This record gives sequence, C-alpha cells and structure tokens, in this order.
Amino acid sequence: MLTYAIGFVQDVQLVCFAVILACMALQDRANRSLRWLAFGYIAGAAGAFLGFGYTILPHWLSDGVYMEAAPLGYACFFMAVACFVRRGIRARWLWLFVILATLPVYLDWSVTGRLDAASTLQDATLALITGSTAILILLNRDRETRLPRRAIAAFLALYSMVETARVVVFLVTGQMPGRVSPSVEVASGLVYVVSCSILPLGFIWMMNARLLVHLNRQSMIDPLTELLNRRGLQAAAEVELARYERSRTNFAVVVLDIDFFKLLNDRFGHPGGDAVLCQVSLFLRNMVREADVVGRLGGEEFVLILPGFGTTGLTDLDALTAIDRLRVALAEKPIPFGPHLIRLTASFGVTVSGGRENLTWETLQSEADRALYAAKAAGRNIARLYDESLAELPVSRA
Repeated sequence: MLTYAIGFVQDVQLVCFAVILACMALQDRANRSLRWLAFGYIAGAAGAFLGFGYTILPHWLSDGVYMEAAPLGYACFFMAVACFVRRGIRARWLWLFVILATLPVYLDWSVTGRLDAASTLQDATLALITGSTAILILLNRDRETRLPRRAIAAFLALYSMVETARVVVFLVTGQMPGRVSPSVEVASGLVYVVSCSILPLGFIWMMNARLLVHLNRQSMIDPLTELLNRRGLQAAAEVELARYERSRTNFAVVVLDIDFFKLLNDRFGHPGGDAVLCQVSLFLRNMVREADVVGRLGGEEFVLILPGFGTTGLTDLDALTAIDRLRVALAEKPIPFGPHLIRLTASFGVTVSGGRENLTWETLQSEADRALYAAKAAGRNIARLYDESLAELPVSRA
C-alpha cells in the first residue's frame, strides 16, 4: 500500500513538472535535450491520468498502457541526456524496440490478471534504462558539468539497484516486495517520489552549469578572432603573476601591432581587414607553445604572455630573439584574401618579469606598450625589448 500512496504523490509531481517542462520546451524549441525531457514527463503525466482513472477505465488501458508510461518516460530521459552529452543517440532505437516489445506483454498480462509479473517486468525495464543512463552520463568527460552529472548518475544508479532488488525479490519469493520485503518496498517508494523532482532539477542544474561556463567564456573571448579579449587577458595575466609570485618562474609580455593596418582596410575594406586579423590570429596560435597565451587588445593589436622567458634578468635577450623569429615568420607569410595574397609586417614591444618584486599586469603592459612605441618610431617591423631608457616614452600605439 505504501507504494501506491507514494505513487499518488509521484503522479501529482509528474503532472506539475510536465506542464512546466512543456512550457520551457516551447519557449526554447532549439533545445533538443529540454524537448526530450519534456516528452519524458508528458509520458509520465499520461500514465498518472491513467492511474487516476483506474476504477473506470478497462484493465488493458489502466494497467497495461499505464505500465508502459514509466519506461517510456525514462527512455525519453535517456535521450535527453544523450542529446546533452552528444553521445549514445543511436541507443534510442534499442529502447524503442524494448518499449514496443513489452507493450503487448503488458496488455496481455493486464487482461489475464498477471499484474505482479507485469509490474516486475516494468521494474526490470526501469533498472536497465536507469542503469544505462547513469553509465552514459559518467562516460562524458565534460568538466563544466561534472558535479551535476555525478549527482544525477549516483541517483540513477541507486534507482537501478532498487529496481533490480524488486526484481530479485519477486524471482526468489514469487511475491511482490510489499508483501515479503518491507525494506525494499520502502526504499522503492522513496526513490519513486524523489526521482520525480530530483531528475528534472538535476538536469536543469546541469544545463545551467554549462550555460554559465559558456557565458563566462564568451565574456572573455574576442568574437572575431576567438582569442582572449581584454578581460580574458587580465584573467590569464593574474594567473601567470600568481605563479610568478610562488615560484619566480619568469615570463615575457609582448604587445604587437600590425603595421599600416589602416591602408589594408582602405584597400580591401573591413571584410579584408577582418580576414587579415583572423589569419594573423591563426598564425599566432600555431606559432606559440601550448602554455603560451594569445589575446587581442582590440583593433590590430595583439598580446602574448610567454612563460619561461627572461630567466637571467630584465636585459635577457631570450624573449627578444624568439619574438624576432616570430616577426620574420609573419613578414614572410602571405595572407590569402580572395584572389589576393597580402603581405604584412608587425612591430613588437617586449618586456620580461626579470625577477622583479611587486609586478602588476598594468606595469608589464605599460612597459610592452613603450617598447612597441619605440619599435614604431624606429621604422616599424622591429621587435624592441623594454629597458629603463624607454621609461619616459608615452604609452601609445599610434
């Protein structure tokens, strides 16, 4: 009786969540995961209405079709997870086959009065679906949703074990758990009622976790070049400065500016200028190491943060030598734009941490700016290392 009482509470929750999720899916029609989640709860709500009409509906409908509602709902939840993690989509055909294959059995057993056997078949199906969904979630390696995924997978694994226990009790005793195993009956009742709320809330938590990461990433990424923007560079610089304070691992900061970029815009228009910026961005990403940071300050100005340079002091030429090789490689690389091959150069300003105390990102960026100003004043297409003689120069990238 406990299972039936808790089942009533579960059915009310199913109807409420079905309405809410259906409205959410209609509002966000491009979200396939949310759509499948809504389908799952609509199936559960349909089963709830069949359960409410138990006394007036024929047994094949109130029992047979009713028992198909829960497996169908969890199969839809499996599909919602599969769409979210972008794997396991083909398994929908497996669950479709299982659901279609079990429906005639439910219908026959409901008419012939074998309701205990039908209920056990439903338990076995639910154990398989929830277990496979838990495995599918854990196979994903998406770090941004790791905590909600693990929470959902843990609950689904618990659900699968409880359903398996119900099947085992029936196979061993020939009786339903409510008659011979009160502990299994109580556990299954609690899992039933909790699942109706924890699964949609956990799924929304999972979607929200991914959305927050994507929004944060968009706020730090330049949309044209897909490099870090000013905010992203600030965050990356703070990480590098913190590492520098801990281990005194020196690093270099480079500001580069494409020479005569306005002439390119005048000749090829803004589409040509954008194409050049994208090609330069790709060139920089391919030329630097994995640990290096590449960003765009705006316009035709880029920034590199290069760990491991400037190890012997402020006047170390390691960074300048490396950047000069980069400058030459850029000057020798033709940039394709339609039928044209564009050749361009850039000026570079370089500064290194050099073991100094109390460094800030603003200080390093200002030094690199002054070195860039000196490189442009010297004729452009030059890499210039900051030193104390440049301390009075204005900060300008003109």
